[in-house]
Amino acid sequence: MQEKEWILKAQKGDGDAFCALIGQYENKIYNIAYKFMQNSFDAQDAAQDAIIKMYGSIRKFSFQSAFSTWMYRVVANTCLDLLRRRKPSVPVEEYSDAVVSREGNPAEQTENNELGRSIRAAVQELSEKYRMVLILKDMEGLKYEEVAEILSITPGTVKSRLFRAREKLRKILEEKQIV
Repeated sequence: MQEKEWILKAQKGDGDAFCALIGQYENKIYNIAYKFMQNSFDAQDAAQDAIIKMYGSIRKFSFQSAFSTWMYRVVANTCLDLLRRRKPSVPVEEYSDAVVSREGNPAEQTENNELGRSIRAAVQELSEKYRMVLILKDMEGLKYEEVAEILSITPGTVKSRLFRAREKLRKILEEKQIV
């Protein structure tokens, strides 16, 4: 069955069609949530909340944009809502960051894990409007037009915010002597 058929059936209340549709995006939903939330526990909660929101509002999906664009918007907004309600906290240390692969130099991998954590922490210091653009464009690899549609801004605004976000991120990393 094609995506459009699943959407149309889900809009009529077919739970199986909705599950099949979301099954196609499950990993992407979690990955987006993880980039915003910075730990697996909060990412799982955010992903689940986003899926519940999508289920509740699938009838409103009007095919004006791609389903994936709508999905990105719901996940990003869900994560931002959760982050606004919470006090800033230090991300939970991920087990996967502590595991050293048998491939490569363990010291080098530890350094790479630390650098990755430092960069993710620096991204979290950016204001919401810069963080969203940076995550969607640089981390998720979306096109300027897709980011613009998700955030309801123009592609020109995406480009200028992305430029500023990268500059601010560079300054944060320099201040912390990470780069």
